Amino acid sequence: MKLKPEIIDTILDSAELLFNEQGYCPVSLELVAEKAGVSKRTLYKYFGDKNGLVSKVLLRRDIFFQESLTDVIAVFTEKKDKINAIMSWHIRWFHDENYRGCMFVRAQAEYRNKSEEICAIVRMHKQWIQRSIHHCLGGTLSCEAAASLIMQILEGMIAYTAIFGVEGRCFTNEKMYIYDIIDKIDIKNS
Repeated sequence: MKLKPEIIDTILDSAELLFNEQGYCPVSLELVAEKAGVSKRTLYKYFGDKNGLVSKVLLRRDIFFQESLTDVIAVFTEKKDKINAIMSWHIRWFHDENYRGCMFVRAQAEYRNKSEEICAIVRMHKQWIQRSIHHCLGGTLSCEAAASLIMQILEGMIAYTAIFGVEGRCFTNEKMYIYDIIDKIDIKNS
């Protein structure tokens, strides 16, 4: 018997909501099952164990993230506009009422020595972001260091907002630093 896609989505929605609100370790499969309106046995049958469920939640979130960010970037042709689109996408996310920081970073922290599968998903997600930034900058060898710096600024913004919130923050300084990095690439390549 196959589980219906809408039931899988309900389980994944419930798990993602709980993991986002409470973290991974504190959330039990019993709590996920109760929130999703299914039995714990159903969770084990289709996700294997909690690590399997966490992995599926992160993989689904990664797909959403990639599609959403790709759509935002695709509208622009200039480097600064593309990077600004990435920054603006994140800033909108920071203002979302359900924002609690990055679920991938939290998964890495909670599963560092417990699940290589989960940590591999986290690395894959973060590497995709950095590759996307690199591609937006032109994709050349001279853009690699700049992509890494921009990624570090972006990750710093995520950590900062998860701790201190976004009230009163417009991120103008961060954008200016990033534009300076982009300008230096253009000068270097001239």
